Amino acid sequence: MDVVKCMRTQVLLAKPNSDYKSLLCKITGSTIPRQIYVVDESYKLLGIVTSLDLLKELIPSYMNADLARSITDGADFLQKQVEKVKDKCASDIMATKIKFLHPHNQLFEADALIAETGFNTLPILDEEGKILGEINRREILVRLVNNCTGFNLNDEKPVDLSLL
Repeated sequence: MDVVKCMRTQVLLAKPNSDYKSLLCKITGSTIPRQIYVVDESYKLLGIVTSLDLLKELIPSYMNADLARSITDGADFLQKQVEKVKDKCASDIMATKIKFLHPHNQLFEADALIAETGFNTLPILDEEGKILGEINRREILVRLVNNCTGFNLNDEKPVDLSLL
């Protein structure tokens, strides 16, 4: 089955000049996407900014767990760190070496590339490099379950541990 049949088309997009704070708000304001695709005016993919990329800008490279425990006001520390990086933009932060798929790639190809790269989500691009959507292992599993008989996804609900 082609990845285009089960890709997610609702993704987060940003321009290369999007500032750090807007990237941070964009990625934390969304419940599903974990990465932002940086695109030009024609939606050609230029780079990707992940949650990890944004955190790496905030947390100093010398920070370890012991040092973090010694900070008495973590919220104030993080606010100061955000102020230090506020002038950075997407083009400063984004990864540009991107593994991607084309719409005609098969699900098993997608799963294999996800395993090889270690990325949880891969963009799907047309022949000109325009972003069409993304796929991750969850979408692959959902398609597998939907194609199997005897499974009903509606029977499975998350457990709210705060109610226990």
